[in-house]
Amino acid sequence: MMVLDAENLKDAKLTLTLIFINVILFFFINFAPPEIFLALVQDNRNIIENFEVWRLITSVFVHADPMHLFSNMIALLLFGATVETNTNITKIYYLIIYFVSGLIGSIFSLLLLPINSISLGASGAIFGLIGVAFIIVATDYRPLLIFALFYVGFFIITSFSPGINYWAHIFGLLGGLLFGYLFYTRKRKIKFDY
Repeated sequence: MMVLDAENLKDAKLTLTLIFINVILFFFINFAPPEIFLALVQDNRNIIENFEVWRLITSVFVHADPMHLFSNMIALLLFGATVETNTNITKIYYLIIYFVSGLIGSIFSLLLLPINSISLGASGAIFGLIGVAFIIVATDYRPLLIFALFYVGFFIITSFSPGINYWAHIFGLLGGLLFGYLFYTRKRKIKFDY
């Protein structure tokens, strides 16, 4: 069943660790000199001109303000715990989904946003988890599919609000859908074929 309870949350150790890291980094960065914050965000100009490629990953752990952090961590808790505690998704797959979806979102933000753009936040990685959760629902919980479509549609529409990096959301989601197929649907099909 796709219901999160206290047991699920206890088993979602990677999700809770990622939340802890994001929260600690947020407080550390807020009390550090501004240069630290500026060195970690995705600054397209510095990535292209100075080859500061680490920003494509570090930006996934940087948040602009408490509301940005809070909304992302709530989404990470819900979708991360749902994906992580699914018995067909290994811990390694979970980490691949999270980090590679975040990286995909960052790369497409680099390619599609102007050179003077700055991006930050875990949204691309979280949208990857949303994509996998959608695949789980589409595969095993078909009666809930209309609700899942509505939910994903809502998240995509809200991505086009001012100040939101919709490219990270869209491509993180596409990465998650691909990983959902590779790590969940395909794996289950292979298991049933044998």
